[in-house]
Amino acid sequence: MIKKTLIVVLVIVALTFTAVMPSLSEQKIFDFSGSWIVRWLDNDTRNPISLTQINERLNGTYTNDKKETCSISGQLVQKNNHITLRVDCPQWDIVMDGVPSSDGNTIKGIYIAYGTSKGDFEMTRK
Repeated sequence: MIKKTLIVVLVIVALTFTAVMPSLSEQKIFDFSGSWIVRWLDNDTRNPISLTQINERLNGTYTNDKKETCSISGQLVQKNNHITLRVDCPQWDIVMDGVPSSDGNTIKGIYIAYGTSKGDFEMTRK
């Protein structure tokens, strides 16, 4: 009786494990380090971004229209698949909240600049 129960338990565990495996492998984790171009959709301007990712932390640089280099800090929140970035320039800042594409090569979202200006953006990996 114990052997039969043990076999049934092992079969259930094996079936559960194989059912869970595809869902775990479907969740892709991307490294967002590298060169990007951000396009501000309201005026179709484009600026370069360089990111470095360590775990869920993002850091990097943004080059504004005046060719000044600004610092970037942010994070990847994997549980809800969001990226938040903060661009700190000498006179202003931008807060960005976006969702990466399924292949990790595009990020689309919304931003707030100068504290009140809102719009949409799209980042594309170079």
